[in-house]
Amino acid sequence: MIMSLLEFSSLSVEFATLNGGFKAVDNVSLTVDPGEIVAIVGESGSGKSVSMLAVIGLLPWTANSTADKLEFQGRDMLKMRPRDKRKIIGKDISMIFQEPTTSLNPCFTVDFQITETLKKHTDLSVRNARTGRSSFCAWSAFPHPSAASRPSRISCPAA
Repeated sequence: MIMSLLEFSSLSVEFATLNGGFKAVDNVSLTVDPGEIVAIVGESGSGKSVSMLAVIGLLPWTANSTADKLEFQGRDMLKMRPRDKRKIIGKDISMIFQEPTTSLNPCFTVDFQITETLKKHTDLSVRNARTGRSSFCAWSAFPHPSAASRPSRISCPAA
């Protein structure tokens, strides 16, 4: 039997509000096998993003998430130390946000942000991270970030 790449069951997310709790996700389960491509689709406000943010641990402090099971490559992420989770999140498991260009911080150059991500999640030197950044930009059709380029000055070609 092949081990699932990602598996979670009975995932629920509730947000604390002034009027009490608001359940944004209720009892969602998903299994993704190696090599499988899965698209999470649904109406606006149906909990797609909140579910995936819960899986990778990026919910705000007002959220409370629970699950019976949350495993990535057979590792129990519910019992994993935060330090060990950080080694996985962003490198082995990540999320493509609905509007990825707004995910860049306008206070830093694009060059810095892509290079910093590669340095954080790989064993690349600064020089090799910059080479990797250029390769990423070419592969993804993302405009090459010059050292002075800010996210607000980038326009991406339509895919």
